Amino acid sequence: MGWEGVISILSIFIGAPSVVFGFILLARRENNRLELQRLRIREAEVALERDRLHVDALREENHKLDRMIEHKIEMQ
Repeated sequence: MGWEGVISILSIFIGAPSVVFGFILLARRENNRLELQRLRIREAEVALERDRLHVDALREENHKLDRMIEHKIEMQ
């Protein structure tokens, strides 16, 4: 068997699987990166909702204090 045979056998058993598994690993890496971006977007949405609820709570507190002040002014 000459060099051509050795090279063809190495290509079949080493080269081809390396290329296939390389593409599989690249696809997984891309999927993981996309999932990480989705999670970051979801995290930002949750933080925005938390801040919105905090502002709503402050607004309600402000209304409550305004009513208390108005009630004191009416009593005087």
